Amino acid sequence: MNNTVRILNYRFYLQEFLLLLFTFFLMEGIVSWVFVRNSIIIEGYQKILSLLIFGFMLYNFRKLSRYERIYMVFFLLIMAGLVFESVARYDTFFRQLTMFTILFPVIFTLYIKYIMRSFNLDLLAFMANFYLVSYLVFMISFGRGFSFSLDSVDMSDYGPFSGDSRVIHASHIFMMIIPFLWYLHQFINTQKTKYIWPFLLCFVIILLHQHRSVWSSTLVALLFYFFITIRNNKINLSGLNNLLMGVVVLSLLAYFFVSNLFPGFFDFMSDRFSEILDPAKEGSTGNFRIEQREIYGALFWERPLFGWTFEGFEMPNPLVDWWPENSGQHFHEGYMEMLFYEGISGLLLKYSFLLYLLIKAFGKNVSGNSAILISLGIAGLVFSFSYVLPLIFWGHVGMCLFYLEKDKETI
Repeated sequence: MNNTVRILNYRFYLQEFLLLLFTFFLMEGIVSWVFVRNSIIIEGYQKILSLLIFGFMLYNFRKLSRYERIYMVFFLLIMAGLVFESVARYDTFFRQLTMFTILFPVIFTLYIKYIMRSFNLDLLAFMANFYLVSYLVFMISFGRGFSFSLDSVDMSDYGPFSGDSRVIHASHIFMMIIPFLWYLHQFINTQKTKYIWPFLLCFVIILLHQHRSVWSSTLVALLFYFFITIRNNKINLSGLNNLLMGVVVLSLLAYFFVSNLFPGFFDFMSDRFSEILDPAKEGSTGNFRIEQREIYGALFWERPLFGWTFEGFEMPNPLVDWWPENSGQHFHEGYMEMLFYEGISGLLLKYSFLLYLLIKAFGKNVSGNSAILISLGIAGLVFSFSYVLPLIFWGHVGMCLFYLEKDKETI
């Protein structure tokens, strides 16, 4: 008899749990940091794991679907070109492993989809609980310095931290969109109050950490979630009306108490939100991204198809001088990272999954689980204008592709 473990109201076979723990769950930075508080070790583990997963997918190539094989072949062609360039120009097999890891999300997406299909997993409910519990554990352990001041914090190892009083980096708060939408969906369709409280907690978490990129991404995800679920009749409209009425009442109560207890709080949050519409504000991170986009955009046009590849790592940083030599350009924006290093070919291969999800958002016969993850994927298109998407995000893209396949089987 197979051993089973029950975690967060979800029952796994032991081998399933161990596989997912070491190849999926620990890819979330706020989880891995609880166990290992060293970025070099964590990054080294992820790089080694990426090579192992790549080998695993090659070994199981015959078991993949036709379009999955096509993705694998295109990935292999790009890697073969990089190997040829590395041997010819640098007399080494692969000059910079980062050129593999920044495109590896393509393989990771296919891997998670393959694992979920092989074990016939339904993980979305578990992942919603997983993110909320992980956040609470992390903040209890490391969040004592949280404040609204946005003061910088000097650290020897930044890991999953934001580097200021918000504590957690935007890429990890961004993933809170999953429990935010899942608890919302459950409450609307069941009318059970046990779902409204974690939903409100997720909303407060996203709001108070003040990452404007996460605010805008959450709004986009929420709009697409309502569009998809209403279009596909996957939402209880009476439950939605009750939710809207409750939100209005709670908003009025919150405004009354907060404005009296903390005068100026809403003005402060309003100013922060207004910066979304003014990304070029002097001294802001948005302004830095614009400068980075202008400079590297001009370089991209010099090599638009395959990018600067290994040569980009040796190029001196044209904006700042505090990064070590030959350590790359350290991009804020996901799109510019791909265009600069691997050109249009790498960008299209990596982001084609999200474009596919955008198309599916306007289709029919989409389940509630698929709607939640499609909305997350589209939010990733927005978030990529601000930051590089974390690896675990692409695992959820693989989950979404699996759920979409299940939708077809249901039909």
